[in-house]
Amino acid sequence: MNADLKSNIAIILSVIAILISSLGGGIGTSNTPIGPEANLKNIAKELGVGSRGYDKCIADPTIEALVQEDINETNTIVQFAQLQGIGTPFNLVITDTQAIPVSGAYPYEFFNLMIQEYNESGTISQATLDQFEIIPFDYEITDLIREFNPDQDHYKGSATPEIAIIEYSDFECPFCSRIHVTLEKIVSENDNVAWTYRHLPLGFHAQAMPAAIASECVAKEEGNDAFWSFADTIFADQGILK
Repeated sequence: MNADLKSNIAIILSVIAILISSLGGGIGTSNTPIGPEANLKNIAKELGVGSRGYDKCIADPTIEALVQEDINETNTIVQFAQLQGIGTPFNLVITDTQAIPVSGAYPYEFFNLMIQEYNESGTISQATLDQFEIIPFDYEITDLIREFNPDQDHYKGSATPEIAIIEYSDFECPFCSRIHVTLEKIVSENDNVAWTYRHLPLGFHAQAMPAAIASECVAKEEGNDAFWSFADTIFADQGILK
């Protein structure tokens, strides 16, 4: 083989190698997965969940059942209070005598007003709630839903709270991302408050259920703090789910 032919072949092979590299692996290899499913798995991996363990957990029907348990609880609330339905975020502020529904992304000032009034008087007055057109539930509802349990719930704040804020939430809901920041501030400022996250993935949010299941796998493998790191990551950039 003469020198010119060898040189031409070398040039051609070099061009082919560059093209294969630019296509991300080229012929005979699979591309790296992209999209919401891969993003959720990558977040879990960054939080210490191994790939095989994650895949096994995602396929485990008992994990989805945990999410469904939260959904069923909201159905109990709807039936008890004779509501038409519940949107997200939906919160229950529970003291030793009151169960106050807060539907929507109410501002920090509202939650802070309730808590400070409770701290001063041991109750949250109807006059305060009237400012926001909120009618408390009958306290009997607390017998129908799961009591806050620091050993089982995803929570931030006090393990023995005077005030429990139970949030029913959807990882793909933009209003849920707003209240996430609000409740983060509330528990950081009040050592008698527990903020509990329970799932309410809405049907028209395609990635809400997969994200909820992924969060439960993170919690199962790495615990409560990892669950909140997962939630913080999603709510900081919900584009991850697009």
